[in-house]
Amino acid sequence: MSGISEIQARIHAIQHRAQPPALPGRFQTVLNAQFAEVPKASSPGDVSSAEALDPGQFVVTPQGQASTIGGLDMSAAQGMTLGMMLGITGTPTIAPRSATVVRSADLTEYLQINGIEYRNGHLGSADLVEVSGGWTGSARLLPPAAAAWEEMRAAAATDGIDLRAIDSYRSWDVQEGAYHAHLRGEKTANVLPPGQSEHGNGLAVDVTNGHLVGVGDREYTWLRTNGAQYGWYPISNESWHWEFRGVLS
Repeated sequence: MSGISEIQARIHAIQHRAQPPALPGRFQTVLNAQFAEVPKASSPGDVSSAEALDPGQFVVTPQGQASTIGGLDMSAAQGMTLGMMLGITGTPTIAPRSATVVRSADLTEYLQINGIEYRNGHLGSADLVEVSGGWTGSARLLPPAAAAWEEMRAAAATDGIDLRAIDSYRSWDVQEGAYHAHLRGEKTANVLPPGQSEHGNGLAVDVTNGHLVGVGDREYTWLRTNGAQYGWYPISNESWHWEFRGVLS
């Protein structure tokens, strides 16, 4: 039996017990949507192979449990949902699922201590800081990213560059709505499923100057030249999307 089939069978058994666990309906809805998106590992070795893992996703490893359930490789949000449904207990630890995403040691420690990645999209007001430069008047980031953003904005301003963010932290529901809009073809830009975007960790901004910043724009050129010294890095397929990873020595 495949990993997904085994999980579905176990969930079916739980759901048809005499007294099924009381879970919010949204968890089941999210779970159903996520199953179609999760790739199966071809062998147990593939799960631990960094080369086989997708950027921006995470492996959930509850204490005393394996890093997969029924052979299914999963994101942090999927692991949390499945853990609740299957009765898995213990404090999860989160590990990056891609060797291509490197963070500074101090940022990595901050994320682990505060359980940020496990709560992707579910951060509260106490976890986030309001920052300047929000295009619509509001932008929030994780404190380390917020401090670096403000420092970088000030430096850019001395060069005549006004860095503005059209998007910053996204809640789970906002990310889910954007993801399904992308699947329907209503959003042409790539949108990751909820629980997998750095927006949900408060570590990403989409930069604008009235339109999404592109190659050749002054803001993009400045960021490519100076962003890394403040801990901000681009991704390959979206010129406007910048992620805070800490200053890498």
